[in-house]
Amino acid sequence: GMDKDVVKYVTSCEGCRLVGLPSKPEPMCRREMPARPWIDVAIDFLGPLPSGEYLLVIVDYFSRYKEIEIMKRITAEETTCRLHTIFTRLGYPVTITLDNARQFISTHFDEYCKLH
Repeated sequence: GMDKDVVKYVTSCEGCRLVGLPSKPEPMCRREMPARPWIDVAIDFLGPLPSGEYLLVIVDYFSRYKEIEIMKRITAEETTCRLHTIFTRLGYPVTITLDNARQFISTHFDEYCKLH
């Protein structure tokens, strides 16, 4: 019948075989709980908000404590300035998890992290 014809066509089609079914993604691993607060944090931006502002969000993986900064500009320079204020008050984390947003992959941010 038609089902067999479709199966035969798809299994013999080179393009269909190349595209095929996607491989299953690796299961996500649980993060190990940090030994104490503020040594492992995540940083990300939310926004733009309707006001045009952004939220810089820092979350401590140990306690789930959050620091949130409202920002009008999210340049690497402004981001490191805000982080410096927070890290001076709370201490510098050992590890930071973040995405590849332009602020975080900039030379300025890289140099800031190496300095501290």
